[in-house]
This record gives sequence, C-alpha cells and structure tokens, in this order.
Amino acid sequence: MNTAKLQYQLKKLKDYLALKTEMVNHQGIIREVASGVERSWIYYLMLLMAGLIALLGLLTNSVAVVIGAMLISPLMGPIISSGLALTIGDLTLARRAFRTIAFSVGLTILVTAFVTLLSPLKEPTSEILARVRPNIYDLFVAMLSGIVGAVALCTKRNYLITATGVAVATAVIPPLSVAGYGLGTGQIMLGLGGFLLFFTNFVAIVLTSDLVFFIMGFRTSHGETIQYSQKKRLLMIGGLLVLISIPLVYTLVVDIQKVNTKKRIERVLKKHLNQEDRSRMTGYTFKPVEGRMDVRATVNTTQYLAGPSEQAIENELSEGLDKPVDLHLEQLLVASAALPDRQEHGLLDGAKSAAREDTAIEISTKASSMAARAEQQLAAALHPFPVTGVRLGFAPRRQPLLVTAVLQRDWPVSDDELLLLARQLERTLEQPLTLQLEMQPLLPPITVAEDGSLSAESTAALELIKRLPGGPQGYRFRIEGGGRNGRAEGAALKRHLTETLQVPESLVTVQQKSRGKQNTVALVLQVVRPTP
Repeated sequence: MNTAKLQYQLKKLKDYLALKTEMVNHQGIIREVASGVERSWIYYLMLLMAGLIALLGLLTNSVAVVIGAMLISPLMGPIISSGLALTIGDLTLARRAFRTIAFSVGLTILVTAFVTLLSPLKEPTSEILARVRPNIYDLFVAMLSGIVGAVALCTKRNYLITATGVAVATAVIPPLSVAGYGLGTGQIMLGLGGFLLFFTNFVAIVLTSDLVFFIMGFRTSHGETIQYSQKKRLLMIGGLLVLISIPLVYTLVVDIQKVNTKKRIERVLKKHLNQEDRSRMTGYTFKPVEGRMDVRATVNTTQYLAGPSEQAIENELSEGLDKPVDLHLEQLLVASAALPDRQEHGLLDGAKSAAREDTAIEISTKASSMAARAEQQLAAALHPFPVTGVRLGFAPRRQPLLVTAVLQRDWPVSDDELLLLARQLERTLEQPLTLQLEMQPLLPPITVAEDGSLSAESTAALELIKRLPGGPQGYRFRIEGGGRNGRAEGAALKRHLTETLQVPESLVTVQQKSRGKQNTVALVLQVVRPTP
C-alpha cells in the first residue's frame, strides 16, 4: 500500500516537472548563457573594478563597499555557463567557460596583489579574516545560491532581483581580493584561505546549477557542438566534488576538534571558577603553542585563588586535552553583597574596626602574602620573562605603596606598560601603589665547550626562546663574544639558535666585544625587540 502510494506521488512529481520544463526556452537560455562567456574589454574592466573595490572595502573594513563589489562582478556569468556546459556536454562551451574563469581569477589576484603592495593599509581587518577559513556552512550557502540562480535563469521569475541576491550570497569576488591581499603582503596561508573560499563557492555553484539544469530538461540533444559522453560528464562532476571535499572535510574536522576543545576547556574552567558567592569567570582564550595548549582566563573573585588551585585546574585540563597545558589566570578582586561581612579583608571602602592591632608576626605574614601575590601577578603578565625579588615598601599614610621587582629582559619597560602593570597590581592588592622595575639580562652568560657544543645549563636556559610571545620571528638576537675564541663560540651559538631553536638566520647578529672588554671572555646573548 505504501509502495503504491509512493509510486503515485513520484509519478505526480514527474508529470509536474515535465509540464514545467515544457515552458522553458532551452535554446534561448543556452544562447543567453553562452553569451556570458564572451570576453571583452568591458568584461575585464568590470571584473578589475569589482576586484579593486572589494580590496578597498576589505582594507577599510567596510561591509557596504564589499557588497557593492559583489554586485558589480561579472564572474557569475562564466560560472553558470560552466554548469550548463557540463549538463549538455558542450565541449566548446565548457572550454571557453573554464578558460575565462581561470584567466579572470589569475588577473584579479595579480592586480589586487599589486595594489596591496602600493597601499599603506596592510593590517588584516575583520572583513579579511572572515574570508580565510571556509567551512561546510560556506559550501551549503553556495549550493543553495547556485540552485536559486539556476532556477531564476530558467523560469525568468524575478530574475534580476534574484541574480542580485545570488551575487551577494555567493560572494565570489571578495575571496579573490583576499587571495591577492595575502600574496601582496606575503601572507601566503591567508591568501590560500581566501582562494579556498572562492574555489568552494565556484564548485558548489557549478554542481548545483548542473543539477537544476538537468531537472529543467536540459540534455545533450540541446548542444550544438561535439558533446561529452555521459560517462565523461559524470567523471568530471565527481572529480570536482572530490577536489572540493578534501579541503572542506579537513576544515570541518579541524573546526569540530576546535569546538570540542573549547567545550572541554570551558567545562573545566566553569567547574572550578564559577563558585557561588565567591568567583565568576568572565572570559577565556586558548591557542596551541608548540605542542602545548596556552589557556588564559579572567575571573572576578572575592578571594584570591592560590597556586595549588591553579595547578589543579591545569592538571585537569591537561588530562582532558591529552597535552600539556599552561594556565594563566587574571584575577580581579570584587566585593559580593551576598557574602558575610568582609571588612577584615579590606573590601569595603571606609570600613572601620575596633579590633586589636596586628602583631609584628601577623604584619610580616600579610606583607609576605601581598608580595607573593604581587610576584605571581607580575609573572603572569610578563610571561615568559622571569620576575624575581618582589619587595614592598610601606610609606606613611595617604602615600602609595612602593612595589619593586627585578625583571629579566633585554629591553626596558615602556611607560604605558609600567602603568598597565601598576593598575593590575592595584586591583590585586586593593590599594594604590607605585611600581619600579629593575632590569637585568634575560639570559646568563653562555658557556661553549672546546668542541663547539653548548653546556647543559646554557642549553636549558636557551629553551626560553621557544616561549617568546609570538615566536622568535618578532625579535632580534645579538651575540657578543670576547676572548680569543669569541668568533668561533659566537658562530656555535648562532648555529644552535638557527638549527635547534628555529630562529631565522637574518635575525641573528654576531659581533666581537670592544677592546676595553676583551678581558671578559663570557659569551653574551641579548634578545631584543626591533625598533618600530
């Protein structure tokens, strides 16, 4: 009974489609689509203008300008033509369409790359970054847009309005401008991401429009030239589908892994940091760094979380992610009205207490605790640069607390950085203060053996270079040698930096110490940031 009913419904659908396909002017549509493949100076002018307008919109982060470029682009014509050519098996039309598309893509990328080189604006904007990592949803959008565009072309129902919407939805020109931007700025992976988005849209539109044209009654009999056999057309379509599926499946798997990682991290952090009437997590970020996961979280808390609590969170995250985790907590002390009276912790402004005065031992304990908290806060903010020797200097009433510390870094702390660190410490210690940092070299003198190998202590100390924020590419490495073997030892250290620690050779310089320092035979390595 059910089978008969299903067959009846399928017959009704087949009759309905047959009725609709009779209303389609197949030869007229083929001629119209074939005309969209014609290459002329007007076509290339519109293409280049669309690419440049899209590039300017991306560089200025203007959504309206990018949308305008989508509407101007004539690239949808050859793409739809290639879909129809696959349906009717027209070899000549397919060659013309794919040749036009290939030349258009290459020309757009090269011109936008050249303009990017000349442009003073080169920073990646949010509009650019939104088009460098396509996923399965971009494929779905392109497929649905291809269906709508082909149906509108065949039926002529609201074709102009629908074609405009399809041009905006598929957005084939902005990804090419992103690819040119990546090439022009030397960010090859970013450019490949933009090209992958274009390729995703292109293949999805071709495949779905091919399906619609077939349903609308287009067959090989409508072709006017030598045709592909049905087997060849199926192989071409299948090959394109495989090509587009490989990167998208990979992207999908990576995105799913990232979502699962995010859920695991969020679950563990909320479990430990969201404690009623005590603490609440306000945000977190994570990123993999050289086989480890770097997790940074901010939390509002009424009581400072001690080191063992952080270690417990870090251990649980490591178990859940199956990789080492570096956890950095930024804690902001707040007062909660739901808590009992916390005057003793100094959280209420203007609080007065008639309690006895603290003893010398209690004062010393509180001072040590404050110093430890200050050192932990500075160490987290300046990681991976070591912070030691934190001391507190208590001044007379109404004068700020003096906090001094030793920072091992080879370039000074800027005024803005010092002010930001002081503000963070004020939130942690809950009182105004002045921060002074004494600078010391980041690395101890490097020891090189007679055979040219580095000592175990020096090798271990140099491992810090792997943890430099942003990687070693953003720093300069100055090697200063002395004594008779200064040059050889400097070369050995440079070789260790470039081969073992993957430091670009162009960032490493070796020089001899001045004559007045020749009696000092220690090998010194300075890690500095280049002057902006």
